[in-house]
Amino acid sequence: MNLLQNSVIILTGFLLSEMLVAARVHQRLIEFLLRHTGKNLGTLLTAILLISYTLSLSLFISHTIVVISMIPVINRLLLLVEQRDDKRIAASLLYLALTFGSNCGGMASLTGSPQNLLAIALAELLRFEGRHLITFFSWLAVGVPATLLLLFFGRSIILFTAKPFSIPSLFSECSDTPALLPHKPLLFLISNIMLISTLTALQFFFKPAPILFGLNSIDLCFLLYGIIVLFVALILPKKSFSLEALFMNTLFLLLHIFGFPLIFISRLSREVESRTAIPLNGVYSVTERFLQRLFDQVWAHFFREPMTNLNKPNANSTLSINLIMKDLPCFGIFLLVVVGMILFALLKAWDNPATPEVDGYLLTLAKATILDAIKPFGNHFLQLLCLIIVIIFSSELLSNTALILMFTPLASALALQTSLLPIIMLLTITIAASSAFMTPVATAANTLAFGGIEHVSLKMILLPGFFMNLIAALLIALLFLLLSRLIS
Repeated sequence: MNLLQNSVIILTGFLLSEMLVAARVHQRLIEFLLRHTGKNLGTLLTAILLISYTLSLSLFISHTIVVISMIPVINRLLLLVEQRDDKRIAASLLYLALTFGSNCGGMASLTGSPQNLLAIALAELLRFEGRHLITFFSWLAVGVPATLLLLFFGRSIILFTAKPFSIPSLFSECSDTPALLPHKPLLFLISNIMLISTLTALQFFFKPAPILFGLNSIDLCFLLYGIIVLFVALILPKKSFSLEALFMNTLFLLLHIFGFPLIFISRLSREVESRTAIPLNGVYSVTERFLQRLFDQVWAHFFREPMTNLNKPNANSTLSINLIMKDLPCFGIFLLVVVGMILFALLKAWDNPATPEVDGYLLTLAKATILDAIKPFGNHFLQLLCLIIVIIFSSELLSNTALILMFTPLASALALQTSLLPIIMLLTITIAASSAFMTPVATAANTLAFGGIEHVSLKMILLPGFFMNLIAALLIALLFLLLSRLIS
């Protein structure tokens, strides 16, 4: 039951990331790298790039979760920047490092991006020949070297962009005391990664039969693992254990879960007001007063005292659910939902059951247009490169998921035209659709990062993303043409 397993991995991965953030592991890693490689902006950007790439790859979860967990770290770094112009430059450069790293990490692993899993599902659904060659491990074997090369070029582009700038206030709080590598949190992270990897490998190799309510033994292990992580992170008392403390933590968690829709509206109103200067004080003040009154009444019913403050952390648990909600990039999530709804409406308009003959004509027209556009390039490599460039730059404005769904029916015809195997063409379309680095709406990671990091300059991030797109197109064309030759 992959849906259950993937849901548990995403939930536990997010909680593990928050626990690492709470232990300041991200900042301690950055301080460690800065201490041992020099205090300069290039080193900081390299650290953000590598950490976001490694987390996206090693946690085997969606790169969007990594972006969400890294946004608070970047925002804390930006608090050190005093001048507004410096803050805009630093925010833009850190945005580039975060999105380049997380997007590359998402492409490196089969479970690093939802689009990768979509490609596997489409290959099974459409019965692509050679689909058995795509495994968790074969994807890693090809994806890691390829994305590391792309990451190297991304780092070069970011450092070239940062070359004219120097922001010393970012390092003003660095003391002369030695920065130590956070061994215990890293061991904790590695042990969880090994557990997730082992369970995933067992599921892949043995495919156990269902034993309880349609769940197999691996599903039950994932379910138990998720419950344990949730319990330890949010319910287990951090100090002295008692039934009262256990109940308090449970009630604190449930109140915030049921109140999340109103909490989201309040946070979103505040962020929209700060970004657009639209007065929304009435919305979030009324919402917060209502939540405060409701939470106080429930809390006083059980403990004879009010909750006092919605923003006060729960000091008796490892993680405080209200602080997690506070760190969520509500404006970025809102942008993601709006873009998704628009694209869903467009896809529904494209695939109207009432007019199947028109939709067939549209698909035929699209296929003919694309094939005619790449035919003038006589060389198969140039045809493939042209196709990939079209997909990448289309993904800057359209959803990469929508592009995969639109181009997959054309995969066989495009594969024949470019001398690729159909399964390789499907993977080419998938990776190309996820290789857009230029605009904030190109990928979910870009949208969340742009919405969560304030003061990012759109003008400053477009040109580096443009060059990254071109390099990615060239590498993807070379990689999949070589793979197709090796397999055939």
